[in-house]
Amino acid sequence: MNMTQNRILLCEDEENIVAFLRAELEYENFRVDVAPDGETATRLFSAGEYDCILLDVMLPEKNGLEILREIRKTHRTPVIMVTARKEVFDKVTFLNAGADDYVTKPFDTLELIARIKRNISRGAGAQTAPQGHGLYICKESYRAYFADNEIKLTKTEFEILAFLFDHAEKVKTREEIIRAVFGDFYGESNIVDANVKNIRAKLAAYTQQEVIHTVRGKGYYLTAIMR
Repeated sequence: MNMTQNRILLCEDEENIVAFLRAELEYENFRVDVAPDGETATRLFSAGEYDCILLDVMLPEKNGLEILREIRKTHRTPVIMVTARKEVFDKVTFLNAGADDYVTKPFDTLELIARIKRNISRGAGAQTAPQGHGLYICKESYRAYFADNEIKLTKTEFEILAFLFDHAEKVKTREEIIRAVFGDFYGESNIVDANVKNIRAKLAAYTQQEVIHTVRGKGYYLTAIMR
């Protein structure tokens, strides 16, 4: 078992799941706090520092999506959605709202614990942005900064920006971006356009310069000076 205790906030209202998961997580040397409803989840999160949050979608008083959006206003704590809803639309909605992972019920406990450890490890790699005037990408923590200001990006937005950042001054087609970000998923190319539009809007809060350029009929590229 791990020697270092990581704190988990378990937001779940089904008592049997809480009892089982709590026992399994404590066996793995996690410290577990339980929130049986949305208001308690918000209060506990505000009062403490957690390494990962397991967030059920259907909670009393306040649902998981509301809680996730509140968390993402101020923190990048890893959040894993745990839900019985398996529709692709639901998964995309939560990932775009800032969730780090998504697990459907019934789930395999060993897989869930592995996902928790992976996300905690990724979050522990968070770094403070170095002093500077350009764009800074921290892949370990999924954070992006411009002139020392953190840019609040969804997971998809971050991965697109990071891909363009790694290939600065090189035009990347929408198909190349889709393959890099979504793997074998070949969706409509307008998913790239929509996310680039959002990234540009968020960058506009910190600079009037054009960071991501459009090449008609080709794709996009990022200005190297912004690196």
